[in-house]
Amino acid sequence: MNTHPSHQTPPDPQVSPQPVEGARGVDGHHGTHGTHGIRQGQLPPAAGTAPSDPSPEPSPEPSAHPRPLPTPRKDDPSTAPSTADDLLFGDVHVTLDADRGVVTVTGDALPTVSLVRAEGADVDEAVPLGTRSAAALTLTVDGEAARLAPARGRFLRRSYRVDAECTGVRYRLTPDGLEESTLFKEGIAIGELSSTGDGRVSATWPEDRPAGSEVLPQDAAVGYALAAAFGTGGQSFWVAAGAFVGDLLS
Repeated sequence: MNTHPSHQTPPDPQVSPQPVEGARGVDGHHGTHGTHGIRQGQLPPAAGTAPSDPSPEPSPEPSAHPRPLPTPRKDDPSTAPSTADDLLFGDVHVTLDADRGVVTVTGDALPTVSLVRAEGADVDEAVPLGTRSAAALTLTVDGEAARLAPARGRFLRRSYRVDAECTGVRYRLTPDGLEESTLFKEGIAIGELSSTGDGRVSATWPEDRPAGSEVLPQDAAVGYALAAAFGTGGQSFWVAAGAFVGDLLS
């Protein structure tokens, strides 16, 4: 389902501690998604240099006040958590309830992250969580409201980016291929995620990141949540435009 077009690199980088190792997939299953490492040429500039994105955007607006998190339906196997065996953080449990519009990420080594769609919001079936409207979504990290700003999602890969800000740290998840998206933290690429759109997520935290780009528990939890809620990867503009023209001519 991953047909999102790609994005540019996020805002200016800041400095974090030392690099760490990578992670493998979800339940040994990657669906149609690969888990390739980030290519060196795709990384944003190292700390202290100007980012390649010529027009960095302001911080996303805050989500609405946290809404109560619905209780998962035990009688519905489609809402059962999938478990990613993350080499850095152990078992990561991801639950997607598309009908009620809820994503939760939990783990012994992670803060709990939830994304909740407002009741009565228009549902877009092309989006795993059902909407890309920030006004209809609430993002919380350990119960604290965080900022969320999904782009609208059109022809360009960049239009499928998702920005978030938690505890003063800025994140961006942006497609960089047909199946994968890169997670940026303060403008520095820290990981690669892929999702099948059914709540299954796999993450890789490559070792060849710029210095000072340590992956922290909050970073991973937010990345898993964004990937599960909005999907990963996407076609290039020319592929999407060609398909559109082909549909018109058929």
